[in-house]
Amino acid sequence: MLNSILQTLAEMLANGAVLPSTEQIDFSHPASLENSNRDRSLNLYLYDVRINKTMSSNGRQVKRHFDESRQVAEISKLPSWFDISIVITARDRAVLGEHQLLSETLLLLMRSRTLHEEFLTPDLRGHGNLSLSVTNDPPIDVGSLWSSLSVPIRPAIYLTVTVPFNVWRKTTVPLVTERRFGVNNSDSASNSKTKIQQVAIAGIVKNTLNSKPLKQVEIILQGTEKLAISNQQGYFVFENLSFGQYTLHLKRFGYQSKSCDVFVDEESDVPKEILLMPS
Repeated sequence: MLNSILQTLAEMLANGAVLPSTEQIDFSHPASLENSNRDRSLNLYLYDVRINKTMSSNGRQVKRHFDESRQVAEISKLPSWFDISIVITARDRAVLGEHQLLSETLLLLMRSRTLHEEFLTPDLRGHGNLSLSVTNDPPIDVGSLWSSLSVPIRPAIYLTVTVPFNVWRKTTVPLVTERRFGVNNSDSASNSKTKIQQVAIAGIVKNTLNSKPLKQVEIILQGTEKLAISNQQGYFVFENLSFGQYTLHLKRFGYQSKSCDVFVDEESDVPKEILLMPS
């Protein structure tokens, strides 16, 4: 992730004609360049990474896929966002040349404001444009920063890029299905028909520790005489139900018993994966 940000910035500066090539942009410690007599070049040094508290999220994102043979949900956790702090300095044989290069870089960054998604490396895509800002309030005091780098303070641009970081892999789980259908009951006395809405609730039971399906789990639907046993894939189903609130009681030898609520209405269509903890 960090290398990708530096690579994207270098390509943006080169394509913006600040420098003709990314070969004139390096990422070394600023102290290593103090005594060099390099021609016109830029140094991008990443000096701080910290979590962005206003954008970080512990939620999750669910994408549902429906077709005739398969009904699954793809679940992924939302990424945490980090502020990547970079100090940009210029090198040239003449001081005025350094100032000119730094001015051109600042102008390009102020015009851009974002790193456009189409220019990002593949591992950074999928979250839109990334925020890019020139700051006058870097996370580390300017004097302390240059002192810790063991380099005399010099003109620089302090840049912050906010990027997503997600270590969680996407997982796919089966959906609880609620199949709705009408049943016509004839009343012989009145010769009228009443349409009764009914649904079926299905799900899968898994081991909390390894996410493997659990067979032979006994599931009782509270308030009814219905009972289901999960199959080899952990699936269970209750059919011929009416809309309303239901409670499932699950138990299996070697596992802690568990109860969970299921609310079924005309709008419901949610994934239901139930995890049991070994006792």
